[in-house]
Amino acid sequence: MSPAAPHRPLPFITRVRVDNYKSIAHCDVTLGRFTVLLGLNAAGKSNFLDALRFVRDALVKGPAEAVAARGGWEEVLRRVPEPATFCTIGLEFHLPAITHDGEPWVGRYEITLTSAIATRAGRDAGPGVRIQREFCEMRHPGAKSRNDIAQFLRRDHAETGRRQSLLELSRRPGTEPFGELHEALTEMFFYSPDLSSLREARPNTPIAGALGEDGGDLGPALAALGEQERERVSQYLGVIVPGVVEVGPTDPAADYIAARINFATNDDTEPHVFRAESMSEGTIRAIGLLTALFQPDAREGWMPLIAVEEPELALHPLAAGALYDALTEASEYVQVLATTQSAELFDRKEADLSAIRVVAAEHGVTVIGEVDPVSRSIVADGLATTAELLRSDQLRPLIEPSDQSAEQPEGEE
Repeated sequence: MSPAAPHRPLPFITRVRVDNYKSIAHCDVTLGRFTVLLGLNAAGKSNFLDALRFVRDALVKGPAEAVAARGGWEEVLRRVPEPATFCTIGLEFHLPAITHDGEPWVGRYEITLTSAIATRAGRDAGPGVRIQREFCEMRHPGAKSRNDIAQFLRRDHAETGRRQSLLELSRRPGTEPFGELHEALTEMFFYSPDLSSLREARPNTPIAGALGEDGGDLGPALAALGEQERERVSQYLGVIVPGVVEVGPTDPAADYIAARINFATNDDTEPHVFRAESMSEGTIRAIGLLTALFQPDAREGWMPLIAVEEPELALHPLAAGALYDALTEASEYVQVLATTQSAELFDRKEADLSAIRVVAAEHGVTVIGEVDPVSRSIVADGLATTAELLRSDQLRPLIEPSDQSAEQPEGEE
């Protein structure tokens, strides 16, 4: 990692195209600094987030392990209305300036994977992963020469018998500008907390302080927050849970630490102290979410994107306003992507409907798009709220005509 945190342009990921991944046959979705995937349960919101996480995992561990961690190709490839034989995930992005003029690079990275039968010594070794195509192009704005463009294209044809287990981008971690892209993609943070991990006390060591994607190490992560960030976490939690005056770790000198909150009292006595194991599910989840949003790696620029699953889970609907404010404040320094099935986040005057991407399931296939004009008009005229449209299944995605389809990539068999 570089000695100084990069000054990342926002948003990092500007566009995501997915073909044949889980329930998604095809989608082409633009992202901003703060984007919310809004839809009913089982619409496919988590599958979209997982497509991004799949890219990260494939770069870190290799495509085969990323597929295996998801249960194999049966769970990764789209199965309806007909089984797919390949999947493609493509990203468009902004990267920090590499040249002296301070302009960020823009680019596109795309991988196409398919199943393959791995053989060893002539014996069937089971289903494998074939990297059918990998493409990367990065351009400096106003590119006028080849020095302003960096790219590579890799194809793996079945008849050659030459197959590599690692993505080409993983082989170039120290090569500019590809190394910058590799670092950014592998530093994306996907927060999906586990309740027991949030409550558990963890070792208080000199290297502790990074919050786990499952909410683990919450105590050490709170201890690692700066004074200003811890105060912001306390302020937001005080709105979500009235009476809370401070959030922090338990005894910082102890061998194991967990989350702690202080409640104000009505007299001059010491505030009531509650440890993680005594907190309600909603309270401990809110602390974990706020810590994820204000963690040092995000504030300082190391982390380009934070994806959050169901931030409102186990919280009262009246907490939606504070959650919305926390998510939008965090998006000032890190790209924030969230999923929710509760439109209460946007039932307020200052909420920006352009941040919503509606997710719906049509005949078992996920479709994703911006809020359609009819729904926008209904909300703007006060005829119904976003939440009311969602509950009645009247909130629909706007799907733009596309010249792309989920067909085999050109030049591939």
